[in-house]
Amino acid sequence: MENLLTNILFVLLPIFFQIFLINLNQKYKNIILTTVLSISIILCMSFPIGNFEGHLFDLRYVPFVLGGLYGGKKVAISLYFIIFIYRFFIGGAGFYIFMFDSTIVLLILLIFLIRRYQTYSLKTKCSGTMALVGFVAIFSLITCHTIFGFIFHAPILLLFSFVITQVLTMGFSVYFLEYLISIDRMKKQLYHNEKLKSISEMSASISHEIRNPLTVTRGFLQLLKNQNIDNEKKKTYLDLSLRELDRAESIITDYLTFAKPPVNVEMELLNVNDEVNYVVDVMQPFALMQSVSITKEVLINESYIFGNKEQFHQCMINLSKNAIEAMENGGELQFKVNKEGNKIIIQLTDTGVGMTPEQIARLGVPFFTNKEKGTGLGTMVAFRIVKVMKGEIKVNSKLNIGTTFTISIPEKVNKPAID
Repeated sequence: MENLLTNILFVLLPIFFQIFLINLNQKYKNIILTTVLSISIILCMSFPIGNFEGHLFDLRYVPFVLGGLYGGKKVAISLYFIIFIYRFFIGGAGFYIFMFDSTIVLLILLIFLIRRYQTYSLKTKCSGTMALVGFVAIFSLITCHTIFGFIFHAPILLLFSFVITQVLTMGFSVYFLEYLISIDRMKKQLYHNEKLKSISEMSASISHEIRNPLTVTRGFLQLLKNQNIDNEKKKTYLDLSLRELDRAESIITDYLTFAKPPVNVEMELLNVNDEVNYVVDVMQPFALMQSVSITKEVLINESYIFGNKEQFHQCMINLSKNAIEAMENGGELQFKVNKEGNKIIIQLTDTGVGMTPEQIARLGVPFFTNKEKGTGLGTMVAFRIVKVMKGEIKVNSKLNIGTTFTISIPEKVNKPAID
């Protein structure tokens, strides 16, 4: 019984190696598969279930068949010669019977099974391979008894174990290997789906970020159609439109270099009041289109923060646009700039639909959005930009009342000296 369990262990070891072999290059996979299965075969023959007057009873044919079916013709032929050489080295009366049996197995594999094996169902694979090794085991016993006339005098338990163990081990091995292969196939499919999902999400992200400056530019162009606008305002609107188009180009550049981010991002001291005024001017046309009024309350004098101007604009515009879109029936968006300790506080308060605590908790998570056609990327980008500026965002909201985004960023006390 001990040798029986040992033989089964020798057969199962290569199957566990299959987990590592399955993703290897086909060339190296076959070489390693041949090596591992050869070791399994040699171990089975070195520690047989029984040795009755020169006739070895072991499970060598199970790894042999597995190698042919899952490795192909080259692996099958290689294993055939390895078994042949090692069995010749061992010697004994059963060598010539082995030559005949193993040749039959090889021919069945090469002619009937290997080419069509992968087209069979799991049930057919298991039953077919079990029938093959069962037939070879019984045929080997009958041939030995016919030629030598004493094999059936061996212990019944040994003969029974020799046949049944091969059949059951073969069936289990095929089932387990197919299970591993199906798991690997699902993992590859999942990886493929994730890649497609990433492409889809990236496309949604780009369209979302580009839509903001284009929407603003469209609003200014609509205002320019008004014949009553003086030349000074026309020039202002054109300048703002061009700046927004430049921002759109900058966003596209950022996404194109996403895989290889720039080493140095230009950081500078930003005048908070000037930048907030710019954002208010940019968002005015879009707010008017949505029947939203924008108010501004600045409670501090000239103050500075450290960051990238384009990114800061993008952060504020994303949050402003979300706030305006939350007021479907019009409302008010208030900008408030204040200071607490050594931090600049910028508040955006809307009178929109508000959010639940659960929705607030998920803000900043990629692709979470409260809008039917949104992507959630605008808020995510805003959170990330504030974090890069070593600030933080807090959200306070009540359903059907409104939402307040409170951005706190460390103040830079001194304005840079002008050379």
